[in-house]
Amino acid sequence: MQRSVADVLNAIYEQDFLPCSMGGRPRLGAHHALSTFNEVVSGRKVSWVLEADLKNFFGSLDHGWLLRFVEHRVGDPRILNLIRRWLKAGVMEAGELQECEEGTPQGGPISVVLSNLYLHYVLDLWFECMVKPRLKGEAWLIRYIDDFVVCFQYRSDAERFMNVLPQRLEKFALKLEPDKTRLVRFGRFASRGGRRPETVYFLGFTHYCTRNLKGNFMVGRRTEKSRLRRSIAELKELLRRIRHDPLHEQVTAINRRLRGHYAYYGLGGNFRSMEKLYRFVDRYWYKMLCSRCRKGKIPWEKYHNLKQLLPLQKPRIMLPFMAMKSMAVL
Repeated sequence: MQRSVADVLNAIYEQDFLPCSMGGRPRLGAHHALSTFNEVVSGRKVSWVLEADLKNFFGSLDHGWLLRFVEHRVGDPRILNLIRRWLKAGVMEAGELQECEEGTPQGGPISVVLSNLYLHYVLDLWFECMVKPRLKGEAWLIRYIDDFVVCFQYRSDAERFMNVLPQRLEKFALKLEPDKTRLVRFGRFASRGGRRPETVYFLGFTHYCTRNLKGNFMVGRRTEKSRLRRSIAELKELLRRIRHDPLHEQVTAINRRLRGHYAYYGLGGNFRSMEKLYRFVDRYWYKMLCSRCRKGKIPWEKYHNLKQLLPLQKPRIMLPFMAMKSMAVL
């Protein structure tokens, strides 16, 4: 039922959602948001980037405001009643049902649609219709569900926006996470007295300013350290769990996890980060196999021959720079 209502809402709001919103929409995803950020910083007059993080976003959505937003475009009382029931359904805690007065249940297909709809009214429309016309220079909002960055030409515009953003969010029961919200000097026109501009964290990547082989400005990226550590920890746990399984089953499980990692993080410029993960898996799997060996160690040549028969999935760039360029939503 939730899937059906989510499809109805998507069909209604898809024509309303702005280009800056790329999460929870048909044919748009995190790679579109990353590609757009890459093109905006590389090709527009950007000197400052605001990283913003919403505190407990999914648990803070105000039900009253959310239903009012839905009613802007949905008049069917049956759909409205269903949404109202889902919002009030509550969660099980310590064996007891706790009713929800705010927030949207996570995990269901309706959750992403309602969250995206909420920020469409709270942030996207406000930024495009009220904020941008009052700025002196260019500005770009790039949002993937509750994760967003705002690029500015001038610092004064960025600081003015930072001053009014908390007030705007507070009106709709949202708050910024102070420790994860910062203004960064970043972009083709950013200058820090000869020092390299700072880095930007967005959608699991650390973005930095660099130059290509021709000496032209470009945005480089690598997997964010915390995300890489998490992936390593997950693979280490997987290897421990399957250490006594047949070898072909071990390789199948490892490669399935590696392919999933490469599918998301395999963007142009990020090969080294993926290679770090691959090398860890290669070494740790060898260590696991040695621990099973009666002699205590497997000759490296024998391990190499094993990998010829049961190869580990090597890192590969899935989305090169030129492909990212075509995915940008401008």
